[in-house]
Amino acid sequence: MAEKGIVLPPYQPAVWSYVKAQRDGNTLHIGDHVGQDENNETVRGKVGEGEGLVSPEQATELSAQAALRMLSTLSHYLDGDLDRVDQVIKVTGFVNGVPEFMGHGKVVDGCSNMLVDVLGDRGKHARSCVGTGSLPAAVSMEMSVRIKD
Repeated sequence: MAEKGIVLPPYQPAVWSYVKAQRDGNTLHIGDHVGQDENNETVRGKVGEGEGLVSPEQATELSAQAALRMLSTLSHYLDGDLDRVDQVIKVTGFVNGVPEFMGHGKVVDGCSNMLVDVLGDRGKHARSCVGTGSLPAAVSMEMSVRIKD
């Protein structure tokens, strides 16, 4: 990561009655992480083209940033040792797009590419991309990871 200039953001613990990740055997399920801006503020809005919308390019960046936040959570739950990651199994990306938006996959590519940049082949995964009518943010990601004991 250091060679690529990739720095994980600080871990952000859950604020309500849930946890950021849950272990089931050798699988760690990481709950939703939303895209945040450079001030760690959640970016809200619909993805699409036009005034007042989150651009597809910005949404792709938010997706990559959400991946970094998921990796920070993963690192926290693995005591700082990302070498314990055996394989990212599945990523699900939720894109809060306007009804005519069709670029969900390109937006979620930001997350997928970041996971591969950081973890190499261990970051390659199956994935689903879902367009939603509303979300608390423009972009939200979830993933499941197989870990080594």
